[in-house]
Amino acid sequence: MKSIKKISFFLLLMSFWVLPVSAETITVSPEGVSLTEALAQCSDGDVIELSDGIYCEPTEAFPLTVTKTVTLRAQAGAQPVIDAPEFLAAFRVEADGVTLQGLDIRMRRTGIYAVGNDMTLENCRISLADEAWRTSSCGIWCGGIYRMTVRDCEFVSCGISLAGPPLSERSKELPVLTGLFEVGEEQEYFTTHVIENCTVNGKPLFYAVLQDEVTVPENAGEVICCGCGKVNVKNADVSDGSMGMVLVYNDEVIIENCRADRCGVFGIYVAKCESGTLRACTTEETNHGLDIRASRNFTLIDCMAQNCDQGLFFSHVDDSVMADCKVSGTGQGYFMAGGSRNTLRACTATECENGFNLQKEMDVLMTGCTAERCSVCGVRLDWTPTAFAGNYMKENWVGVMCYGDVSFDVSDNTFEDSGVCGLYLRDIAFSRFSGNIFSGSQADSVEALGTMGGSVWTGNELDIPMAAEGDADFFFAG
Repeated sequence: MKSIKKISFFLLLMSFWVLPVSAETITVSPEGVSLTEALAQCSDGDVIELSDGIYCEPTEAFPLTVTKTVTLRAQAGAQPVIDAPEFLAAFRVEADGVTLQGLDIRMRRTGIYAVGNDMTLENCRISLADEAWRTSSCGIWCGGIYRMTVRDCEFVSCGISLAGPPLSERSKELPVLTGLFEVGEEQEYFTTHVIENCTVNGKPLFYAVLQDEVTVPENAGEVICCGCGKVNVKNADVSDGSMGMVLVYNDEVIIENCRADRCGVFGIYVAKCESGTLRACTTEETNHGLDIRASRNFTLIDCMAQNCDQGLFFSHVDDSVMADCKVSGTGQGYFMAGGSRNTLRACTATECENGFNLQKEMDVLMTGCTAERCSVCGVRLDWTPTAFAGNYMKENWVGVMCYGDVSFDVSDNTFEDSGVCGLYLRDIAFSRFSGNIFSGSQADSVEALGTMGGSVWTGNELDIPMAAEGDADFFFAG
């Protein structure tokens, strides 16, 4: 009998140990307990209710960092406003299972920086508070997370960006996204979410995943299609968002006659796709205009970028073509890096900093292209072996720069009215230069510095003799 009593007492004691601790509801207000204080003191499972008012500096410390599995919600009948300062995110969500409900989030760089899984966002409004902070602004940055739910939310002058995890030591050699995140080596970063009944600038936010074929409605305010077979987008205007289109891990993408102006991060972003065409797509005043990454077999034809930070962009792209495209007024007009066997044909760059900037590409063909009035360089070929033929360079500070221990074939190009020099060569491997014509050079027609690898120079017409320094070793043949 004593043994039975001891066992019963022990079981009773154990039942007290496993009883769940009751979650607390913490009420915050601009005049009382701050949201910053509540987030520092809360425990997993707590509810933080926000009273009416504006939550901003100096009372609040941004970003408001959420490290516990809590629910942040508006008090019944209240309309709390989170007013984030310049450069800083309104929220940084690090914990898994966080819920935000009924909040008005106004940001000047990022609304929510999310690295915690299973985040839920319901009945919230996220907006860009000041147009002066549009560049690099984003409503929600999702950095390598799974199973996010966004429902009944409104985005104004911003939207949702899906990506891989934040950059780390293991990110070396992987394609990355704007210096913040990896592009994303797992399809589930893009396909495990629920995004329902949301709007971007009053138009539907279209989200489709794991479908054989998708036709996007023309009235979409943002387009997110991931893990699909064929994606068709025509006549959509996704301007004034964060990322107008996010198209990742699809087999084939066809985008025609679409606009993506004034987007904070990317106008049209395509990554990890097998093939596609962008035809007659345009972008103005966007951070990165039309951006293709970690993909292959793409054609950009008759596309245009104007007054963007970067215009048309290939990163880790193979076997692809840009043809008959136009870029003007951008920092980098056309940018290629880390890809192979790509072609630029009949493209123009006008009044950019660098018209064409190619870095560590392999086996590029560039023909019939024009670079005019570029303030730094018409064409930069940085460690990029290139067949450069039949192009026209006019009124650029430097027409073409070739450097790095690789070979170049530069033939039948025209260099007119160059500011400091038409063709700049530095420490190159064996190359060929033939049939190029230089006229109106204001300083030098050609500058050659360091070794030229015994390159062949033949049949070129210079208005000013070549300026050579170091071991400028050419084989001159007429």
